[in-house]
Amino acid sequence: MTIKQQIVVFFKGMAMGIVNVIPVSSGTVSLIIGVFERFINSIKSLNLKAFKLLFKGEFSEFAKKTDFRFFITLILGILAGMILTAISLKAIFKKYEVIAYAFFIGLIVASIVYVYKMIGKKTPKMILLMIAAIAVSFYLSIKSNPYPNDNFLYLILCGIVGSLGMIVPGISGSHLMMVMGNYELIVTQALPEIAKMSTFIQGMSILLPFLIGAVISIISISYLLSWLMKEFRNETLSVLTGFMIGSLPVVYPWKEVLPGMYDYSFHLPAMNGEFVAAVVMAVVGASIVFVLTYYSKKKEERMMRRKQRKLQRKMKRNEVVQ
Repeated sequence: MTIKQQIVVFFKGMAMGIVNVIPVSSGTVSLIIGVFERFINSIKSLNLKAFKLLFKGEFSEFAKKTDFRFFITLILGILAGMILTAISLKAIFKKYEVIAYAFFIGLIVASIVYVYKMIGKKTPKMILLMIAAIAVSFYLSIKSNPYPNDNFLYLILCGIVGSLGMIVPGISGSHLMMVMGNYELIVTQALPEIAKMSTFIQGMSILLPFLIGAVISIISISYLLSWLMKEFRNETLSVLTGFMIGSLPVVYPWKEVLPGMYDYSFHLPAMNGEFVAAVVMAVVGASIVFVLTYYSKKKEERMMRRKQRKLQRKMKRNEVVQ
């Protein structure tokens, strides 16, 4: 890659990083900006054969096989985008928590619509799977731990789950972090901390196990998800849609943590200016996702047409040779 191309990839990574810390799928954004396929292929190339080249000292072959310059440039952009956005969110949550959560609700509801539309034929089996996933997710949401958990193994699990948003279009890793109770610990606490020398070690103590889990997930689960989406696409999407619907109570703004309990108290909002602002922000959030998914669909259609044209040209060349 040229320097100019690396700069472009870095800023595309920043776009993914920005949405990675809010409840929008960075996988969807990567589709729109045209790096999804290359990113997934680069991840899949990080296998045993590639690491054998690295251990043998064949660095140029390793870099070529894994598209390493592209991969590391994109990752650095993602990290930069996440840190900058997390610093902003920390200030926003302090002053406008209800409005911020309302914005997240809009993002998530629109994402649910997007994933639901991806399901092919809505058979009774798909509906039942969705209802079961809604029930499980809803129960976990209203009984989820509202307190952060900095246990090392739990943070690894958060990394495994949270990174799914990078490799599954339509799924938000940040939303999953909210369900697990560690969104604020990781996004609005640890990420801003690593931007300062005085709090860098404190922030890394949270992020290191999270990153370990993310690496495990991105390398290994990408294969599992690829297989599930290939063999059981509609079933997988039905379950994912159900989990997203059932976890909406986690981002419901008008709730409080019950004293001394791992539970929430939900109540209706007061009809005031804050409620109006919350509704407006929910609409804005939904609109952002609908715009992103519209361009994502257009991008996929262009990619499919390009592949079809390549296939047709190849078939014509074969006919000429014969």
